[in-house]
Amino acid sequence: MTFPNGNSRLIAVVIFLAAAAAGAGPYAQIAVNGYVGDDWIHAAPTDADARIHPIFRGWATGFADYFPADDQWSDAWNDPRKALGAATGNNTDVVSLGELDADEIAAGRCPGSVTCLFGGGLDPHDPNRIRNVTGYDFVVFENAFISEFDTAAGSVRGRMLAELARVEVSTNGADFAAFSCVSLGSLPAGPYGTIEISDVCNLAGRHPNAYGVCTGTPFDLDELEKDPKVISGLVDLDNITRVRIIDVPGSGDFYDDAVEHVDPSTWPYWANYTTNHPIHDAWVTYGSGGFDLEAVGVLKEQSHAADIDLDGAVGGRDLLLFVSAWLSRFGRDEFLQRCDLAEPKNLHIDFADFAAFAGQWGNMEQWR
Repeated sequence: MTFPNGNSRLIAVVIFLAAAAAGAGPYAQIAVNGYVGDDWIHAAPTDADARIHPIFRGWATGFADYFPADDQWSDAWNDPRKALGAATGNNTDVVSLGELDADEIAAGRCPGSVTCLFGGGLDPHDPNRIRNVTGYDFVVFENAFISEFDTAAGSVRGRMLAELARVEVSTNGADFAAFSCVSLGSLPAGPYGTIEISDVCNLAGRHPNAYGVCTGTPFDLDELEKDPKVISGLVDLDNITRVRIIDVPGSGDFYDDAVEHVDPSTWPYWANYTTNHPIHDAWVTYGSGGFDLEAVGVLKEQSHAADIDLDGAVGGRDLLLFVSAWLSRFGRDEFLQRCDLAEPKNLHIDFADFAAFAGQWGNMEQWR
């Protein structure tokens, strides 16, 4: 979906939220900046010193199987070539997956989808091929942004105007492993309504990428290691050639995979959710309806987990983030998963994590 340009105050709010990953839900997550400046923090793509974040080593090189949900939008939004190459931060440089309305959902129509291709030939070192490196592996950019207004259409100031999508990966183009997701928004968002992004896990579209802010949602292939298709070898996590993006109509007719995830309310014994939840986002939308894909980027290895903000160095900004999460546990507002550094993960930021952080202090990534 597209909206009029926001102002500088809105941009400042979004940058803060993207950097600090603050929120009211349990799934606060650091966004990956598409562009950085000379100070290695987020830069608007139009800034004089802006450059593509060096953490990226490749981008989608082609597409296949573009199946929009319907054709009820202009030709401006139905060109999948707009999803190729580097992120631009331009909220109109997108391909729409289309939106299912209530009648189409009742009729059993499939949500829109597109498959992005990565690399070519058989070279295992192709920079555009996705591999399961240390840390996050790839990033999906939509054109979401933080609302500055309360409206009758469902917008709540400070929450995200976002359209969500499921993400799947494949090696051979026939067999896909899907990221299991969680969405805790219990009420319909309404047309052009907003969601609390820290209530969402493993759904693309939960980070801002418009109006001077260019960030994306990262995914870690480690989460797919127990997928049956990965175990059988049908999907090779070190040779991912395709990423499929599938729109989730936010009507509540489509459900998450919460039973595969830990329920934060079960502390201190940690058990999974007992039921799945309906997924809500802005619905029903028009124009460039449904998920609007801008780019998919491939990440370089992140050797130092204590580089919490992903700027390539373990330094003062990481320390501030770590301190803000100190002694918090999963389910608390201040918890930030990237601060849970010690192995095995215990979903609690404690002295073991501090020792891990201190042991990496001052380290720099090779790509820095």
